[in-house]
Amino acid sequence: MPSANGFTESHRRALLANARYADKLVSDIEGILSASESKSPFPKYRPDVSLHQARLIRSQLARFRDHLGRVMSSVGIQHGGAQFGSLHSIRVTLTFVRIAVQEMTPEQLRGYGDLPEAAASDLRGLCRELEGLIDGLERNLALGAGVDLQARLERIGQTTKGAELLRLLDRITLEDELAEFRAPLLNLVERVESPRFEIAVFGRVSSGKSTLLNHLLETSVLPVGVNPITAVPTRLVYGGDPHLTVTLSDREVRRRPINELAGYASEEQNPGNERGVTKLVVALPSPRLQTGLVLVDTPGLGALATAGAAETRSYLPQCDLGILLLSAVNPINEEDLSTIEALSMARIPILGLLSKADLLPAADRMRALDYTRKAVFENLGLSIDIHPVSTIGDDEALLRDWFNHTLSPLFTRHQELAVESMQRKAGVLREAVTAALRLKLGNGNTGPPVAAPLEELERQLRTAAGEIEETRRYCLDASDEIQALYETARQRCVEAVLESWRKPEPGGLLTSGIINRAAGRLAAEATSQISGRLTGLAGHLGAALARAAEILPNTAVAAGEALQDCVREMPRFEAALPEMRLARPWFPASDAVTRMWLKSKFEGDVARGLQAGFASYGRAIEGWTRRVLGALQERFDARADVCRAQLARLLERKRLSQAQCAAIEGHLAELERTLAASETGCAVSVGLCPPER
Repeated sequence: MPSANGFTESHRRALLANARYADKLVSDIEGILSASESKSPFPKYRPDVSLHQARLIRSQLARFRDHLGRVMSSVGIQHGGAQFGSLHSIRVTLTFVRIAVQEMTPEQLRGYGDLPEAAASDLRGLCRELEGLIDGLERNLALGAGVDLQARLERIGQTTKGAELLRLLDRITLEDELAEFRAPLLNLVERVESPRFEIAVFGRVSSGKSTLLNHLLETSVLPVGVNPITAVPTRLVYGGDPHLTVTLSDREVRRRPINELAGYASEEQNPGNERGVTKLVVALPSPRLQTGLVLVDTPGLGALATAGAAETRSYLPQCDLGILLLSAVNPINEEDLSTIEALSMARIPILGLLSKADLLPAADRMRALDYTRKAVFENLGLSIDIHPVSTIGDDEALLRDWFNHTLSPLFTRHQELAVESMQRKAGVLREAVTAALRLKLGNGNTGPPVAAPLEELERQLRTAAGEIEETRRYCLDASDEIQALYETARQRCVEAVLESWRKPEPGGLLTSGIINRAAGRLAAEATSQISGRLTGLAGHLGAALARAAEILPNTAVAAGEALQDCVREMPRFEAALPEMRLARPWFPASDAVTRMWLKSKFEGDVARGLQAGFASYGRAIEGWTRRVLGALQERFDARADVCRAQLARLLERKRLSQAQCAAIEGHLAELERTLAASETGCAVSVGLCPPER
């Protein structure tokens, strides 16, 4: 039925459809203009539209759209508004971009003919680099409006110490297209917005970290025990209403009662972090947390059957002060030294504690302190302060003394120290940005560089990235094979028992112990190749980064924890076997018959135990392999991305204009002025300078 202006519903639908189509064609024209101006390596259109013409065309298109809208309104047609969100549409499109990249891998090109191994390796690296860039895009999309750092810093106000440097770094990284520095800059802005001072407690499994924190906060909220406890870093913050906040890998956030903490934080109830916990925050009404101090309980280092150590290393650079618990009864080891070195390289101050000091007499305690300090200095060239502590009996006075004289001052100064920590980290970022600008300016002033070493370095980084994918396939296939080792293991166990009868050990061994030992040796043989392959990969990745540091000396890409440190904590094989002791059969029999007799004895619970043991071990090795490769890839990409950005600039082979050179020189001058203004020393009064070499 016609409306008052004479248009039926069918008229309006036809008009709206054609108007939408006309608007789509206008968008296509805008896309042609943008494509002709882009720097795409696969251009579709020649850039034969002048800048003046492009402005006129865009102006006329805007007028067309405006008029089209008024025409639709005049005939009573109202558009329902946008149907899709831009962020959602971009994310969906990026998914298809990722699929397109994955279709470029050598494995997907097999149907087109064989590729030489060198070309295949190079192509894998290229695809890995492209996927890394997609990962970065997706991370930026996830930030939403939070990516506008200038607006966030303006809200903080002019009085916040250090905010001015961050505003400058934000402006420079945007104006000079230094996208590789945006992620660390965002982390610093978040620290300024929520001023806190994070004191993280590190140490080996069962070193007493959770007990120490419970004691300091006069609570029993953190689970303790002799087995690996903490599966992910657990933050303790102030909250009038005690509760637990759990963030999962699918971004789900749960608010739970505190008594459920062990279900998420302990290795026993959350083995290998199978529940996908990414963040645990415990809110407590503790006066010592009331002013914004944050204490962090980290997973134990050296846990053979847990993923916790990898979580700890991933968290380590985020803290402002590291407290390392060293055992009073076990000498300092490589794990402890690695943690100290990593904290030092991240410019994080360290306090050392000799835990469980009550187990040593006073004289032995002093010798242990001297030995530990000497070991740190001889191995790392670092001097750190170490105090003996205990939570038991009269020796609890050691902990009270350390708390009153060392830690308590931090509680009263933590906001100031948080600012100092942020300034140290902002200073590291300023150095990196300054180096990038100088490199960019030098390239622009001196003309095209010698391309050969730069192109070779780019190939080396790409080949190293490709090797990650090759190693991933090899190790995951090998972990699958471990699960099928039962038959081989049964043969080995039979031979081990026969050998024990021929050469009995003093005191004898339970047959179940012999079986477990033989199966463990087989498992170790199977995993040694996986461990060797991962160690080799770490070495190759490190060599590529070291080469980059030689050719691009100002990028500081060699800084940070050694990649080889990722290849640790391989799970240990264990099988649940019934206790049994078998003697040689009383009847005379050949070895062949005896073997058959033994195999029959190994049925039932023994067979099920071995099968379950290897199946479980294969899954554990697969999970461990994925975590190690993830850590290697994350650390390598974080450093290699800076190199790739610098290489891309150097290989552009175009001179900068006078205006561009002047802008970069101006930015360098601004950065140098902030450096001069910030050289005010560090918190010597409470021993918070990073350890001296």
